[in-house]
Amino acid sequence: MGRGSYSRAAYNSAHQSYVPPSGSATRAGEEKVRKTGKLDPLVDPAEYGVIRRSLVRFEELPSGLLELTIGTSMPVETRLDTTGSMGNNVQIALKALPALYEQCMRVLPGYDIHIATGIFADCQDEFVLCRPQFEMLPDKIVHQLTLMYPEGGGAGNGGEDPQYGLFGGAYLVAAYINCIGLKRYDFTITDEPARDRLSEKQLIRVFGAEVFEKTRINGHKIVHDALPSTKEVFQDLLKQAHAFVLIVGGRQDAAEFWPRTVGHERIVRLPDVRLLPQVQAIIIGLTEGTLSLDQVPDFLSEFRVNAELTKLIQRSVANIPIAAQAVLRKDIRVPQKGDLFRSKPDVFQKVDLWPISQEEAAAVEVAPQPDMATEPTWL
Repeated sequence: MGRGSYSRAAYNSAHQSYVPPSGSATRAGEEKVRKTGKLDPLVDPAEYGVIRRSLVRFEELPSGLLELTIGTSMPVETRLDTTGSMGNNVQIALKALPALYEQCMRVLPGYDIHIATGIFADCQDEFVLCRPQFEMLPDKIVHQLTLMYPEGGGAGNGGEDPQYGLFGGAYLVAAYINCIGLKRYDFTITDEPARDRLSEKQLIRVFGAEVFEKTRINGHKIVHDALPSTKEVFQDLLKQAHAFVLIVGGRQDAAEFWPRTVGHERIVRLPDVRLLPQVQAIIIGLTEGTLSLDQVPDFLSEFRVNAELTKLIQRSVANIPIAAQAVLRKDIRVPQKGDLFRSKPDVFQKVDLWPISQEEAAAVEVAPQPDMATEPTWL
């Protein structure tokens, strides 16, 4: 059924089930590649239909109506650099998952938070991108993280290739939240620049031979011989997502590439990857309007972040489009837990998107259950 949600106990159980007690946390993914030469399908961008979906969860009532069980789904996609000095990011993400969930729940009250945390590398590596499914339960998220294949190479080569992950975010997500006029969240974490252009050959390598057909099905016309630039991909991503690039470290080439590609208001300095959940929650909270800029120091003080780092983070997030989601939400009644739908929304055809009215819901007659005590006894 659709009522399962995050808890620390569920996370601890998943961690015990999937994460080896010693050695590499991604041993399962590494063994899969050694045995098959391929990524596990759960994290292969070319598998599971290529398009990543974030839908709403229901339970069917005796009346035949569908009850929204948690709230409107809110996808949060993160792509982590795992090259060079950032090769340990999957382990960090696994450890930080409870904090990410709990902080997102604080700034996204009433939403059903869907998480997809993947990794990217360089086109010279064996795999350019690991991209999981959007999931809401710790068991599935932890499992997918252990199936990643971080190669850890590429140190100091002057650039990586997150633009293919950005392409997936821009054209290969089907999310209910976008259908009702709001935006999801998208984060790229890196310490290096990317490339200005995408390659048809690499797109097919990453997403499979049907990649252009899949983008068309999802409502985007991408022509193989006129591919968008990385800057254009990001602009298309912004039509659907509050997207940000979080820069780690102080490399000059990264500091030059990303602002001119995505805009200064989309850049946030991340002083320590271990603070990623808190910084993501701050960005989301500021964008949603559930957190104010002057609340950032108190928010970070709960995690014993020192004054110097707190000031750096507060200055860095001050330039993002604050309350951008609140503006979009102004005239929208976001579906809530307990709302009733006649049928499941179709995120491709954009039909059946809204719950029935409160007046209709009040008039619904639930079929009475038979009273067994009054039934005749047959001998």
